[in-house]
Amino acid sequence: MNVLSFSFCFPSPARPTWGVFVLQRLAALAESAEVQVVSPVPTFPLLSRLRNGKLKPRDEWSDLTVHRPKWFYFPGVLKRLDGRLYARGIRKWLEGFCRDRRPDVLDAHFVWPDGVAVGRLARRLGIPYTITLRGWLYEAMGNRAILAQCVEALQNADAIISVSGHLARTAVELGADESRMHVIPNGVDTERFTIREKSACRAELDLAADARLIVAVGHLGPRKGQRENVQALARLPEDVHLVAVGGDPDGGRNEREVRELIDRLGLAGRVVLTGPQPYDSIPKYLSAADVSVLASHREGCPNVVLESLASGTPVVATNVGAVPDLVQPGENGEIVPPRDVDALAGALGRVLASPRSPEQVRRSKAVKSWGQVADAVRGVLEGVARAGAPGGPSNA
Repeated sequence: MNVLSFSFCFPSPARPTWGVFVLQRLAALAESAEVQVVSPVPTFPLLSRLRNGKLKPRDEWSDLTVHRPKWFYFPGVLKRLDGRLYARGIRKWLEGFCRDRRPDVLDAHFVWPDGVAVGRLARRLGIPYTITLRGWLYEAMGNRAILAQCVEALQNADAIISVSGHLARTAVELGADESRMHVIPNGVDTERFTIREKSACRAELDLAADARLIVAVGHLGPRKGQRENVQALARLPEDVHLVAVGGDPDGGRNEREVRELIDRLGLAGRVVLTGPQPYDSIPKYLSAADVSVLASHREGCPNVVLESLASGTPVVATNVGAVPDLVQPGENGEIVPPRDVDALAGALGRVLASPRSPEQVRRSKAVKSWGQVADAVRGVLEGVARAGAPGGPSNA
């Protein structure tokens, strides 16, 4: 089976940690199928050079061949046109690629803009296509023009893979065909994220040896709930500390606001803001924790929850996205409503008061390797490839 996968969010020399979850699924899939990646690069004069650096039209990333054709876009404005511009920008490149090696399936990793663009191109070329639903569907729901395009792409897709049951139900309510829906949550790198000695991780990271540690991996923007984490900490005993691992996507404004909140609540000695950290450090932070927390306002399938569970660390998370599919209250953590600081503090307190063994947490049903996920994805793609694309090429 020959699969051509499309993802605007994919690692590159300019953004080496971007889209790691897409890379991991594709790398696992490539062990049993022929996979090439298309990660189109949005371009706008001058700005694109500063943003993307000198990206090559084709490179290798983790043994995957990655094509980076360019497409023109308008930064910050007219975003409803992105799907159409994406399709128009890479159409000639894709037609040339198909002349040499026609894919069995076009595989879009996000509904917007990938899914919308791939849907248009697939109908033109008569190739079946799939879309993976992640948290970006929720973003699209805030714009009626974008949402209409996403719904059309979902309705015409030969199969839809959703990383959570909630996303799948949302898509069906919007008009997607339930019979073409497959719920396959993300996997986790079970070799990288494994049980480690807690005190050794704390010593290596220079974290308090005798405190009870809550670790929150996520940027400092409001959506990730770091402000709620700080407010919840103020309701917990003084021996409980918070380590917030992540940078500021807004040039320092969020960090200033979070630090002001920390000072106002008198928590300066109990909170560590690490700033952005390399991916290889995340397993150590999670292993250093007594509990991890994800207080996000919205998510698709949050990888950090899976990474924490694989590390043997229980999780308190908000009831968003795939969280109900991953966390079993009383077994490997707790689930609370978004933006509810009292509930968050209560759940953290309960988990801290009743430690789970790392081995028990790691045995969570949700912890699956990327190889297991790839097997499930391959089954969906093979079914689509066997069925082929109805109608043949068109001028859509």
